[in-house]
Amino acid sequence: MLVNNFSLVIIGFILLFPTFYLSIYVIGYLNLALSYMVDGMQKYKLYPILAIVVEPAKVLFLNNAINHGVFTMLGQSEVLEKGKSILFLLESNPGPGLGVLIAWIIFGKKEDKNVRTQAISSSPIHLFGGIHEVYFPFVLLKPVLIVSTIAGGAIGNLIFQIFNVGALAPVSPGSIIAAYIQVNKSANDLVGLTLGILSSALVSLFVSSMILAFDRIFKKNKKVTKEKTLESALQESKANKLKIDNKKEYEFIFVCIAGMGSSAMGATIFKNILKNNNINNIKVSNKSISNLDGQEKNIITINHLVEKVKEKNSIANIYSIRQFLDKNDYQNIVDQIKNEKI
Repeated sequence: MLVNNFSLVIIGFILLFPTFYLSIYVIGYLNLALSYMVDGMQKYKLYPILAIVVEPAKVLFLNNAINHGVFTMLGQSEVLEKGKSILFLLESNPGPGLGVLIAWIIFGKKEDKNVRTQAISSSPIHLFGGIHEVYFPFVLLKPVLIVSTIAGGAIGNLIFQIFNVGALAPVSPGSIIAAYIQVNKSANDLVGLTLGILSSALVSLFVSSMILAFDRIFKKNKKVTKEKTLESALQESKANKLKIDNKKEYEFIFVCIAGMGSSAMGATIFKNILKNNNINNIKVSNKSISNLDGQEKNIITINHLVEKVKEKNSIANIYSIRQFLDKNDYQNIVDQIKNEKI
C-alpha cells in the first residue's frame, strides 16, 4: 500500500505541470466556443435554446465559467449599447434548481430521509444565498433530472425574452435577492423577472415530480416482483430439498491462530446455519493451527491462513472465508453440503 501511495503521488506530481498548462488552453478555447455560440443565439434571439447548454454545464460545475467567462463579457457590451442585458439572468436564474429541490422534498422516499433533509436545508441557501452548487448533487443523484432543469431554464429564458427583461450588471451570486437588485427597475422588467423565475421553478418542479414519481412506482413494482420471485424460489427449495445421508457423519473444524475467540464464534454461527437448514449430521469444532494433527477432513479458515493450514494438513478439504463472522460464506459451504460436494 505504501508503494502504491508513493507511486500515485509521483505520477500525480509529474502530470501536474502539463495538465495545468494544457487546461489553460482547453478552458480558453471552450470559453471562446461558448462565446461564439451565445453571440449567434443572441443575434437571432434564441435565448430559450441556451438552456440546453447552460443547465447541463452548470451541473458539471461550469456555472462560473459560463456566467463570468461568457455572459458577463457579452452582457457588459450589451449594457453599453442598450442599458441592460438579458444575458445576466440566463445562468443566475434560481428557478430550475429550486424546482428540483422542492421535488426531492415532496417525493423523497422514506429511505431517502437524509436526501430530503438536505434538500430542505439547501433550498433557502440556493434561493436566497445564490449558491447554485447546492442543488447540483441532487441532479447528479438522478441524472435524468437534467431534463427538468433544461425545461425550467428554457421557460424562464422565454419569459425574460417576451418581457424584454434585463439586468444592469452581473447577478452574482445567483440569488433572487441579487436578481431584483440588479434588474432594470421598470414595471415591465420586474413583472417579467418575477414570472420568469416563478415559471421556471414550477416547470422544473412539475417535470422533476413526474420523473421521481415514475421512478418510485418502478422501484416499488420491482421490489414486489423480487419478493414474489424470492418467495417462489424458497418454496421450490423447500419442496426439492436434497436429503443428506444421515448415516454418514461429517466433521468441520474451524481453525485460527489461537483456536479460541474468532474461530469459536465462527463455529457457533455455522452450527446455527446448519440447524436452520435441517442438517443434523455434521459435527463442528474449533482448533488452533498448532493443534492440527493431519487427520482433519474438512477445515474452515480465513483467507490469509490457508497456506499455514496446508503446511499442517495438505489432504483436508479447506474452505477459505473472508472473515469468521461472514454468514454468506457459510451459506455457500452449506449449499455445497446439500449438493453432496464436500
